[in-house]
Amino acid sequence: MSTDGMPPMHRLKHPGIFIVVLAVSLLSLMACAENAAVKHPDMVVSDHSKIHWFPKIDLEELQHQKGVYFIPGLKGYQQTTEYTCGPAVLMELSKFYHLHHIALNHDTEMKIAKEAGTRSMDVLASGGKPGTTPDEMKHWLETHGFDVRLTFEDKEDGSALKQLKENIMKGIPTIVEWANLEGHWTIAVGYDTRNNDNPWDDVLIMADSYDKYDDYPDGYSFVNANIFYWLWYDAFYFDKLTWRTMITATPRQTEK
Repeated sequence: MSTDGMPPMHRLKHPGIFIVVLAVSLLSLMACAENAAVKHPDMVVSDHSKIHWFPKIDLEELQHQKGVYFIPGLKGYQQTTEYTCGPAVLMELSKFYHLHHIALNHDTEMKIAKEAGTRSMDVLASGGKPGTTPDEMKHWLETHGFDVRLTFEDKEDGSALKQLKENIMKGIPTIVEWANLEGHWTIAVGYDTRNNDNPWDDVLIMADSYDKYDDYPDGYSFVNANIFYWLWYDAFYFDKLTWRTMITATPRQTEK
């Protein structure tokens, strides 16, 4: 016997017939494959233009859904550089509260970047760190008419997420910085409880200045609360992990 269990060729009574049968079988298989390709082209080449990986959110509908809290009128201005998510957030929040007659454009974005001390990507060449730190964000807000509270949370007890939810329920858009894009400032403007008591399947809606990775560049992005909570950190500006940076800023109340 041969090693594969088939009888040796020389033992076949009619080896020529075996070869012919084998050749016909191979040709039949090739013909079937060709016919399948002709009859079922989608099995060979798929049309990815028909695949919708990201659902389109009806913002008007969000405001009328039970268990969904959404702050309308604040969406992400699309930042024009790779390092100005912080200034974009400061500009968006000021515009939302009708402070300083701010126009959402590149000139305002870069003006705020200069005022806040935001560093460009050029500083990487000398070992610097681009972007805007939490303290710089806080200082700009305080000097531009806001009462500001900067908080961190490393207890891993979900308290920061609970506070974020409470802010949104009160109609207070809240600035957060997380590990997305290696460190990204954005504004939480919506929270969906999914009508149950499990916070880890909730959904956060962000006014996002880097809304470039879904099918609808409308200035919004959304993320599961559990995923967000464990990516809500910044190791870029600190000697150790700094967990759950949150800036609550509201217009300063003037004394009467």
